[in-house]
Amino acid sequence: MGQVLVFGHTSPDNDSICSAVAYAHLKNLIDPASVYVPARLGSVPPETAWVLDHFGVEAPVEIAHVRTRVSDVMTTEVLSVGPDDTLATVGVLLSERGVRALPVLRDGRVLGLVTVQALAVRYLENVTASGFAGRPVRIRRLVDALEGRLLAGDPEAELSGGVLIGAMEPDTLAKVVSPGDTVIVGDRKRSQPLAVSAGAACVIVTGGAEPASEVLRLAGERGCAVIATRYDAFAAARLLELAHAVSEIMETDLLIVEPETLLSEASEDLFASPQREAPVVDADGRLVGLLTRTNVARATRRRVILVDHNEIAQSADGVEEASVIEIVDHHRIGDVQTAAPIAFLGMPVGATATIVATRFRDLGVDPPRPVAGLLLSAVLTDTVALKSPTTTDTDREVADWLGHVVKVDPAEFAMDVFRARSTGAAFSAEDVVTRDMKEYRIRDERIAIAQIETVDSGEVLEHREEIAAFMAELARLRGFDTVVLMVTDVVREGSELLVAGRRRQVEKAFGTSFEGGSAWFDGMLSRKKQVAPRLVESAGV
Repeated sequence: MGQVLVFGHTSPDNDSICSAVAYAHLKNLIDPASVYVPARLGSVPPETAWVLDHFGVEAPVEIAHVRTRVSDVMTTEVLSVGPDDTLATVGVLLSERGVRALPVLRDGRVLGLVTVQALAVRYLENVTASGFAGRPVRIRRLVDALEGRLLAGDPEAELSGGVLIGAMEPDTLAKVVSPGDTVIVGDRKRSQPLAVSAGAACVIVTGGAEPASEVLRLAGERGCAVIATRYDAFAAARLLELAHAVSEIMETDLLIVEPETLLSEASEDLFASPQREAPVVDADGRLVGLLTRTNVARATRRRVILVDHNEIAQSADGVEEASVIEIVDHHRIGDVQTAAPIAFLGMPVGATATIVATRFRDLGVDPPRPVAGLLLSAVLTDTVALKSPTTTDTDREVADWLGHVVKVDPAEFAMDVFRARSTGAAFSAEDVVTRDMKEYRIRDERIAIAQIETVDSGEVLEHREEIAAFMAELARLRGFDTVVLMVTDVVREGSELLVAGRRRQVEKAFGTSFEGGSAWFDGMLSRKKQVAPRLVESAGV
């Protein structure tokens, strides 16, 4: 069934990344027909980097979008030929494999494209055996094209004379042969030596006949090549035209595309191209596939599973063009629409990781210790060490179960994870505000709510002016009406709310003054339950 991307929201937090990794692991176990690949839509937060390293898990791949790429639809098993191969070889491959074009390669790199159209044009240009005067050919190519055996002569010698079929009387044949000609004869004992004596450069013996030893001796003396083939005279004459090299008819003015090119862009160029195919090359210029018009016509959308979100504004670029096959989330139901019914695993719990862990247990699958460790860290960060008002009994029970699997105390492990968030990291206002930021759209208003959890909020708030300036600039550049940052102190169990934009609206929502640009709230730990609903309700009034 192909590849399925599993990813969380933009500006990913620990829950979105760890849940994506764990859920992809589970899906690969229960659905081996597809390959589930964990991904992320932004940089790895410091605490997540620590958790991944702690449990020896590779960070999921970062993706920029989920729009269909050339690599999603291209043909990967591509037949190819070399520039020195014969047109006969091309004809056989095109016929046997039912393809319309073959890339011409040298050392894996594309030199050109040979198509069935070009081959047909060359074949029909000569309805008679016209000879090699205009296009000389080496003897070894004749041998290949005729599937024959070289009985005499130099395979590298070049033929440039005419071509005759020795169907006339021997005496007549001797009179019409010119030096350098190629003569096609069957089992004609008198005609064969006469052709050699008349100066033929090559004699082709058809029908599987074997020339006499005297003919071969004479050919050796005169420098005449002798080729034996199973084909009859008519077929042999037609095959001569296919003895030429691929390089003579290959097309070199090609459309070349890369695997990551958007299919929408590549298809537009392909349909404007005289060729029906476009070679696909990697960064080193080596062929990795072939994009055909048939590929474009049969293209399917990329399949994805959304984790820890279900709103377009929080998802990957192009998600509306993708095929969303599942959603695993603990937030409100957003605006992602699907063309068909899907599995929507939604629970009112404190973390998406809780849902994923529950799914492991429901299916009777034991998570390996690294996966259990990732899930535990995600439950603890999203519930602020199980202190957030969004924390449920299910979260606590799952955290206890995962703690036993990982063999750690959840409370102590939570502190380790939160400390990793700021250990050794240089301060960045941009990172603080955008690391875990979610956008909400209410009617015509756009509100951004960011959150950073720390064991010491003072370390963040000492940069208050720098943060405020960045928030104001972010609102201006991205068109947010309001930007709110929650600086959540895990130890003090509360949050300092910093506001940029429509301050009075935030004051109305929380019933307090933000005259200094911020305010402290005891017990405020949850964006989802304690901040977002108030701002959304206030904006909707």
